[in-house]
Amino acid sequence: MREKHSFPVNPDCRSRGPGRVLVIAEDPWARDTIRVLLGSMGCHCVMACNAEQARAKLRQENPDAAIADTYRTTAATSPGLSGLDEICLRLRGRIIIVTGEDHDPEVAALIQKYRLPQILRERLLQDLWSTLNSLPKQSSVFRRVISARLIFDSFLQPAPAGIRTSQLSGRRFVYQADSLMVDLFLEPPQTDSCRVSLVGQLLDSAKPERQLDILSVALHGRTGPIAVASTNRFGEFHFEFGLEQNVNLEIETAADQWISVVLPRLEWVQQGVAGAG
Repeated sequence: MREKHSFPVNPDCRSRGPGRVLVIAEDPWARDTIRVLLGSMGCHCVMACNAEQARAKLRQENPDAAIADTYRTTAATSPGLSGLDEICLRLRGRIIIVTGEDHDPEVAALIQKYRLPQILRERLLQDLWSTLNSLPKQSSVFRRVISARLIFDSFLQPAPAGIRTSQLSGRRFVYQADSLMVDLFLEPPQTDSCRVSLVGQLLDSAKPERQLDILSVALHGRTGPIAVASTNRFGEFHFEFGLEQNVNLEIETAADQWISVVLPRLEWVQQGVAGAG
């Protein structure tokens, strides 16, 4: 019989310490009900009223899993709902959605994209423990990460006569991981903005016709994720973010398979902004 990996929050094994579960719920009744149920199972609850709070708790508390109540929640009634995408990305395989019979389209898309387990609100008492206990342990979630190597940097190429590198409007990088190419263009902040623009495209040099759409792309800074995006049908993605010196990208190319792209430090952007000022 194949061993089943389970989430380490067994109420009969308190000596191992309770699991830390992030609870995301706008409705006070749902928050309190889930907190009481999890507390009775030996779990330590980290509470958040919305996705914005949850993202901060995710960085501070490093929970083992999360439960998000989306019952009667829509993108219109909860602007922070889109933030759940980042949480699903960080806790892949370890987040449960509590919902009703009918899903908001955005919630339904998240459930399908990340294959999230669901619990009907009226069955919280019956199904919460068994569903939580079926989640994989954090240590058993295996991710294969390939580091992409830099093969082109426009700042390392000769600039046209009379033009210094610092005067160029942007900087282009190309990275390679196996047959996959990541083509990036970084543009410094414009005069009326303090945000850096990053445009990228994922290509397969061995299979140019390969569709690389709806792939998750995460932009990370020194303290954690900055933003999450998805590729379009051309494999393109776009970020705008506040200036940080150390950023990197993680691109999911298949289930639990990622490409890591480490960008050079961005002092050149800061120097360009200072020079423009």
